Amino acid sequence: MTQKCLFYLSNGLAPSTRRVYSSAQKQFIEFCLQDGCTNQDGSILPASEQALMRFCSHLADRLHHTSIKVYLSGVRSLHIDRGFSDPLVNSLQLQRVLRGIKRHQGSRKSPRQPITGDLMRVIHSVLSLSDYSQAMLWAACCLGFFGFLRAGEFTVNEPFDPAIHLTPQDLQLDSTSNPTCLRVLIKASKTDPFRQGCFIYLGRGRTSICPIASVMAYLHRRGPAPGPLFLQENGQPLTRTQLSNFLQSTLSAVGITGTYSGHSFRIGAATTAAQQGLPDHLIKTMGRWSSDAYLLYVRTPVQSILNVSGQLL
Repeated sequence: MTQKCLFYLSNGLAPSTRRVYSSAQKQFIEFCLQDGCTNQDGSILPASEQALMRFCSHLADRLHHTSIKVYLSGVRSLHIDRGFSDPLVNSLQLQRVLRGIKRHQGSRKSPRQPITGDLMRVIHSVLSLSDYSQAMLWAACCLGFFGFLRAGEFTVNEPFDPAIHLTPQDLQLDSTSNPTCLRVLIKASKTDPFRQGCFIYLGRGRTSICPIASVMAYLHRRGPAPGPLFLQENGQPLTRTQLSNFLQSTLSAVGITGTYSGHSFRIGAATTAAQQGLPDHLIKTMGRWSSDAYLLYVRTPVQSILNVSGQLL
């Protein structure tokens, strides 16, 4: 295979995907060598269905079934890179093992709760915005919520890359004296593998919780220095884990339980928009959904169901 072919083969996967798969592939190879799951000539590839079944059973002691599927995708990718056929095709026993693991484990993962408009007001009420870190976190909350953003679109979980991650230069106001619109360039996202980029627009809030005011107040303190948009005092970018920890600790401190993460803003924005009666096409546009998948994010309050169910006839 020529160097050019190898280059394009390598670039067929995003760098972040390759990093995840690399860890899974290393663990698979180590397992096969220790467990003796090799071919007659001592090779590991192509892997037999029995070897994959044993590997999955081994992982089931410490990993959720959804993570095991990611590991299998890594093994599949290894086969493709080495020129072998897909080992997951027609592996009926392997598929049944995976279903067995799923049935045995059940649903361990707590569903992520939405950060709704009401919870945004709670978070705002307990923060001290004179503190740089809290002002930075509040600006991130506002951008995530009002922009319907995915967590990875405004936090940094890998080495900072200005070609991918948000920077102050990606924000533009329609006016410096009396802004009513903030335009944000999202350069890369989960559904934009070719990094065509897109703009999202945030309007001025009608209450004290205003995305434009919060982001501009933070940027005034941050300064125009190059680097990630949300910059901590120690010079490091805000990560998804740090944002999630902030949400959990802040809400727990006021007695609000549940599992919250950076993605809770996207869920909460869709939920709040639906509760306020926004038409479906606007919710899809604001969240950049190309299908009705946004409906999975809308959490309908029980009281709303009760109000409707009692008036069906």
